[in-house]
Amino acid sequence: MRNTALLYVFLFFSVTLFSQEAYKQQVSLQHDNDFVFAIDRYYTTGTFIGYSRLLEGDFIFKREKDAPIQLDLRLGQETYTPRELFERDFDLLERPYAGYLFISGLISKVKKTHIWSLQGEFGLVGPQSLAEDLQIKYHELINTFLPVWEGQIANSIHLNFQGKYITNVLLNSSYWLKNISLQSTASLGTRLSYVDQEVRTFIGKRSSLATSSAFDRIGGEREFYGYVGVAYRYVINNALIEGHPFGDDSPFTLDAVPSIGRFISGIVYRKNCTTYSIVYNYTTKETAREGRLQYTAMTIARSF
Repeated sequence: MRNTALLYVFLFFSVTLFSQEAYKQQVSLQHDNDFVFAIDRYYTTGTFIGYSRLLEGDFIFKREKDAPIQLDLRLGQETYTPRELFERDFDLLERPYAGYLFISGLISKVKKTHIWSLQGEFGLVGPQSLAEDLQIKYHELINTFLPVWEGQIANSIHLNFQGKYITNVLLNSSYWLKNISLQSTASLGTRLSYVDQEVRTFIGKRSSLATSSAFDRIGGEREFYGYVGVAYRYVINNALIEGHPFGDDSPFTLDAVPSIGRFISGIVYRKNCTTYSIVYNYTTKETAREGRLQYTAMTIARSF
């Protein structure tokens, strides 16, 4: 009887310790689409597969006890179309057709109130991205209109680099409105160069900066929060509108609008090892011919 009781105690503490074990890795799947708004234009769809891991040693950043370093790898594909999916006259198109297939790696380091991150990205633009093939096959599957894909941005290879700094302000005076973040981003490369400043407000239960899903960090603490944010972006070049900055033979390009405003709002729920989120994105026009751009992003992530 005594041995049985000891066995139960041992199993209880084993399960407890296991359940409290910190997660070290995470996989995620994200899908962006504008179908919710009954439209099919501009940034119309994107699919992304991610893998993240907390690192044990130094890698670019120096690892410290209170400053975990995380590596994020991502494989993604984005599809851009004009509004006039049957139109072949370039004078009537609001932007070129474009596809982008890429792989990226991001390394980030967290302190109590700050995050620094550096990202490198390699991508393919044009028919080689397979965006045209997949969109047409999908439209054939659902038995609806087929976009003509006339004037697509030509094949090209791209390298991009990005740096980001995030600072989090904790509001001790409020029960619900607890966090405000300021995010500064600079991107440089042949695909997309810009500077961006964003402010984001969080409402609800969110964990610390180092483990919060709000910044794609690995963690297991329960979270349920919403957020809204606004941002201003100054664009230097956008290859999916203007073509490759060092020479391009695309049949149709336009100038990118340099000043862009963005609005973002989302709801996130995380319990144990699983995170769910749905986010609304609004962006002002990216070419002089366009209207507003809006889509939703749905993500599920699982830590282990």
